[in-house]
Amino acid sequence: MATRQHYFSQPDTVEQVKNRLFKQLAYYCLGLHCLLLVLFWYCDIAILAVVNVGSVIAWSMGIKLLYQNKSHLALRLFCIEVTLHSIFVCAVLGMSYGFQYYLWTIASLILLDYQLKLKIASGLALLLILTFAALFELFNSVQHSFILSHLAPYIHFINVLICALPSIYTIGHIREVTFSNRYQLAQLAAKDPLTSLFNRRYAKELIKNAQENCVNTSQQLTIVMADIDHFKGINDKYGHDMGDDVLIEVALKIKHHTLHSDIAVRWGGEEFLLVFVNCDLQTAQARVESLRREIETHTFNGDTLQVTMSFGIAQWHPALPFRMAIKLADDALYISKTQGRNRTTSAPLKKVHNT
Repeated sequence: MATRQHYFSQPDTVEQVKNRLFKQLAYYCLGLHCLLLVLFWYCDIAILAVVNVGSVIAWSMGIKLLYQNKSHLALRLFCIEVTLHSIFVCAVLGMSYGFQYYLWTIASLILLDYQLKLKIASGLALLLILTFAALFELFNSVQHSFILSHLAPYIHFINVLICALPSIYTIGHIREVTFSNRYQLAQLAAKDPLTSLFNRRYAKELIKNAQENCVNTSQQLTIVMADIDHFKGINDKYGHDMGDDVLIEVALKIKHHTLHSDIAVRWGGEEFLLVFVNCDLQTAQARVESLRREIETHTFNGDTLQVTMSFGIAQWHPALPFRMAIKLADDALYISKTQGRNRTTSAPLKKVHNT
């Protein structure tokens, strides 16, 4: 069933695209039924002309429902219309003209009614396919002196084509939107929405994989804890919007100084965690110092604000629990803070190994 949303919520992207596609499909079918009305009237098959008058009315009502964002009701109306129309045409003309294949189209589209439970939608789709099979048993021997009977194979082919195009077009577009939404959801689940760095929950999974890789390849892993100095003062003096802007710009600087294999995380508030893969302590110190100096010389808020950062670095090795490596880096960060901020401190390698 559809998830209940807030009163002011707008339909999600998939629902909006589905509604737009259904409108296109409805106009397509409305025009088709207008042509059939003229065709059956010209061929002097009054009953089918009348049936198509009803079809035109039904599709017009469905279009009105779509503009009211009631796609589920419109789809059910279309389902009833297509089923009745197929039965009537097959009962009068027989099965040679391919009007029964419209049931396949509506059977696939009814599954897109997200207001229905999957079991119910699947059951309705199966019922439509069974109706399709039953038509062959009921009307396969029907003969009619249709003036276009000599064109039956061509009309049959055209109907198959007309039935296939809406399904392919509609489901294909929804498939693309669904894949796009899935990617966006994956990004939302992995990234911090403000800084676009990895969030803490997802980063833990990446770090675990990085640890396993470093063990298997005998590579070194270096942990960096970073914190924006006097960040509370920035929020108090300039406001939280400016604080957010500082976080965003700092995150951009961090991204500029990280490699594809590194893991940059917004660890919480104004605190960041960097994991340098295949990087020894000396190299990590040089990279962090370069980042620190760039932030120190950068101006924020139109050259009215300068920001500095403090850093703590620790080397991880397989015998050391990762949480302890983070603690060592955090302890080193604390030393940077107590010694005046805007500096980088590394946990001594001897202390790391003793731990």
